[in-house]
Amino acid sequence: MDFLGARIQLNPRPPARRTALLEVGILGHCPGRVRIERLLALEPTLADIHAAGYGDRLRQLYACVADLALAEDREAALDALDLAVSHLPIPLHSTAEFDDIFPQARTTPTAYSSQLAGNHAWLPQAVDDFFANGGEKLWLVRVPEAEGADGFLPEGNVSLLEVNQLRGVACLLVLNQLALVAMPDLERLQIPAQLPDIQRKRLANPKPTFLPLGSLLDDGHRERRYSSEIVADVPVQPLMDVVRRLLALISRYRPDIQCLLTLPLSYSASLASPAADVDALNLLGQARVNKGAHLLRQLQLIFPYLRLNQRLFSPAGVIAGAIAANSAELGPWRSVAPRALVSQAQPFPPVDMQTTLRLREQPGIGVIHYKAGRLKLDDERLLVPALHRDDYLLPVENSPNVPANYSARLNGLCSAEVVRFLGYLMRELRELGEHLVFNLDPDDPRPQLVLEGFFRDLYRAGALRGASYRDAFRIQRASRQENVIAFDIEIAPAYPIDKLIITFVNRDGEWSAGLGGTGRG
Repeated sequence: MDFLGARIQLNPRPPARRTALLEVGILGHCPGRVRIERLLALEPTLADIHAAGYGDRLRQLYACVADLALAEDREAALDALDLAVSHLPIPLHSTAEFDDIFPQARTTPTAYSSQLAGNHAWLPQAVDDFFANGGEKLWLVRVPEAEGADGFLPEGNVSLLEVNQLRGVACLLVLNQLALVAMPDLERLQIPAQLPDIQRKRLANPKPTFLPLGSLLDDGHRERRYSSEIVADVPVQPLMDVVRRLLALISRYRPDIQCLLTLPLSYSASLASPAADVDALNLLGQARVNKGAHLLRQLQLIFPYLRLNQRLFSPAGVIAGAIAANSAELGPWRSVAPRALVSQAQPFPPVDMQTTLRLREQPGIGVIHYKAGRLKLDDERLLVPALHRDDYLLPVENSPNVPANYSARLNGLCSAEVVRFLGYLMRELRELGEHLVFNLDPDDPRPQLVLEGFFRDLYRAGALRGASYRDAFRIQRASRQENVIAFDIEIAPAYPIDKLIITFVNRDGEWSAGLGGTGRG
């Protein structure tokens, strides 16, 4: 930023960085040019990108900068530079860093336009909301708008070993400490272009009065629009297609990651207003009892959207920032439902209490509401319980070929903070195993001692319950096979699961942790 005729230059920098307990990734559109020299000036940022395995992509960026200096067609060289920055995870620690690298993202119109969402990207607002609510580290992935939904959710076989070929959300799956993913501009593309706003009330004609010449007689509201003001009706990606493609990626490669997604809108004739899409709700209800329903536990649906100054945007940035801050302060096992969300926006469309309760119970959606001057999330809900897949689908008696029934008595376990805690355990145990990779002697007591120390710390932090740490967890040797060191870890989370069994295994030098099953007291 230049001041006083460029005699004073201000480089925005956040305070000294610290390790974030919960890292978040957000994908979206950044229209306009990239200020590449500002990105290449952030040495800690470049170090994080290189450590994530994107060293070749950085070298490609430097090559594009060199080509730009010698290019005869500067616009074509700038387009190549913009493409080189796309599908590259960039760690940010402040909104100032985002504005420094993408100065035109807030003002440049997008190709897709709708009556409700407008023609501006939602990613800048999500970045603002994330840091305003206490988020510390954000991995940003710029997706070219021309790629549509495919730019966010690549289909086909994905190999995490070929880092340079990764696209969309797959770019983030190689980040070991990533815990949460949001895609605000994919949600923007899901809003139908012609979906109308809440109808305005018709007022009685005012009595004729004398007014001075030049007085404004209306407020700009017109029943009819010019043809140039009507946006083209573009088909949107069905919600279940988005869910299928998203879960196919993350459940296979990163079962420790959660995804935030806002429920799509449709028009309700009875309410004369946009509302939660009824068809989407019905399909979600069916998905809860279908084969593979347990994969839905990695998806946290929220509703409604937020609106400020007649501009609609996704609540994913607000929720993600609150989750990151709450995890750092109280632990990833704590819900953000009691936490006041930092935003001046209002929920849109408004949701009454009856609808809130219905969405919370079935299919299981967290609703944002505004009460007493504060914005809050009603509850962190999941579509299915945060349990092993065999623990909540009950087989039909005397009918082995009939699909299992969903057990409604487990609705109290549909808590997103439990899945977040399980993901945290998987990442911590995986990192712990990497430090113990050379301790392969089956008789070496150090791995078990380290595990006991780790779970004692969790017990003291309030993540586990019991009169003493002996009641909170139990660690037992599970295997005596050659080149295999395995531990069965039983823990009693503070809320709401009664007992959880985790298997911690080293096979041929590689440590891994998995959720093997649960016990209910």
